[in-house]
Amino acid sequence: MAESFGQPLGGLRQVFPEGDVFAVCDDRELAEFASGRGLRTLLLDEVETLPDGAGVALFLRNSLVSREIRKMFRRFRVLLIPIASFDSALDAAQYTFELTRHTDYEKACDWNRYWADNLTRQPGPLVFTGSGTELVCSFADDLSADAWLTPEIDVGKWISVASYCEFSITAPSSRDWRGAFDINGTALASGLLVAHDPRAGRDGMARIEQARELRAEMVAKGPITMRLRNGVLTSVMASGEEYSDAVREVTNPDYELHTLELGIGTNMSLLPRVDWTYNSQLNEGAGPVHLGFGEGITGAHMDFVVARCEHRFDASA
Repeated sequence: MAESFGQPLGGLRQVFPEGDVFAVCDDRELAEFASGRGLRTLLLDEVETLPDGAGVALFLRNSLVSREIRKMFRRFRVLLIPIASFDSALDAAQYTFELTRHTDYEKACDWNRYWADNLTRQPGPLVFTGSGTELVCSFADDLSADAWLTPEIDVGKWISVASYCEFSITAPSSRDWRGAFDINGTALASGLLVAHDPRAGRDGMARIEQARELRAEMVAKGPITMRLRNGVLTSVMASGEEYSDAVREVTNPDYELHTLELGIGTNMSLLPRVDWTYNSQLNEGAGPVHLGFGEGITGAHMDFVVARCEHRFDASA
């Protein structure tokens, strides 16, 4: 039986239903915070002391994912929380830690299975509607997506928390950005995230740093109104100010504001715990839908998160 969400492991016991479970951190401050919440906690350089097959919630506050780090965890069951890819500030790390514990992984997987079934079976486009959002999303016949469908992680598996919390559909390439989906309409976003990939070079990191400043400004002026035509962001406004040129630059102008990701949130049970001012990956799947621009390598990956709307499949279209 899954452990109560009032207990130290919370929803993590759904991921690791049996055996030892540890929080492993690459940062002493976050490790002390995790220990204060009652979790069995180790630092990254103590991994070799873990028993074979242990369940590990790996919180990387200061380290980006690397081949060397992955090799350290081959004997374990790993849930990855890549904090450094978003915001490594201590308050953001603590916030992300708490939402990781309070995520209902079983319910998130139920939603992932729902979307895996319905996106291939339902006729007509998918419409997100209500609370200022009216998006019509049409899909290609050969659709691929990233999502985790069952809560448990087996020994030797390394699963990112994002695979539970969103059903992510991405463009096949920068040259074929409409190969997976097409989007038209208006969205009202409450959250905005900036992420970067470990492969980002100097020019990409310069854009990413600019994106972080832009994100803080836009969130403070939010909510953010977006308009899209044929998958291209034609306008993005906050408090009456137009930001499309700035978003184009920080996500790499070569992409011309094409939507590269349609993310369907599957972790909405976190509401109303979510604080949209944080640049936390756990916020990404807490809204029903988010739209991603840029890939995080040559420029920022920016996700605009819609906090409230309903969905339907429009069979009449």
